Amino acid sequence: MSCKTPISAINMRTRLALIALLLLSYISNAQTSFQRQMQASNAMVRQQNQMFLLQQQQQRTMSNMMHSIQSTEGKLANEEKKLQKLQTKVTEQEADLKLKQDELAALEKNPNNTPDAQKEIEKAKKKIAKSEGKITDSKQDIVKVSNKIEDLKKKLEDDKIKKEELVKKHEEEKRLKEEEKAKKEQEKLQNK
Repeated sequence: MSCKTPISAINMRTRLALIALLLLSYISNAQTSFQRQMQASNAMVRQQNQMFLLQQQQQRTMSNMMHSIQSTEGKLANEEKKLQKLQTKVTEQEADLKLKQDELAALEKNPNNTPDAQKEIEKAKKKIAKSEGKITDSKQDIVKVSNKIEDLKKKLEDDKIKKEELVKKHEEEKRLKEEEKAKKEQEKLQNK
């Protein structure tokens, strides 16, 4: 009996050692599998975060572009109103100038050439010169405003083109993401 005890103890030890090795192998495989799952999960979360940040950036860019377009449209409308006012002002100034020129012509035709009449003629000439200066200034303002309007129209057109490009880029990225997601889903199904 004493012989059987050491052999069965050895058998028992061998069995326990085998069980321990099998358990270690199983635990090791489980841990490796768990690490792979965690890495895949972390990669997916990281990718989702990047997509979210990209979407936020695109939304901010689109919002800024829309604000820029609206702002430019407002400025353009104001400049167009300003141009209309300046054109009306020039028309009124030209009508006033015509009246002053007619008054000067009437004064010069008057046969009564007294010193007071000469003073009135000089006064009328100064008023005409002043009116012509105002008209010139107003016309220069019209040119400036017209140039500003052209610049704003170009900026507005450029902003609209940029907006369209952003929309197309966003749609393309969205389509690519959906294709990538569908591809990954299919890979997951194939791996199972």
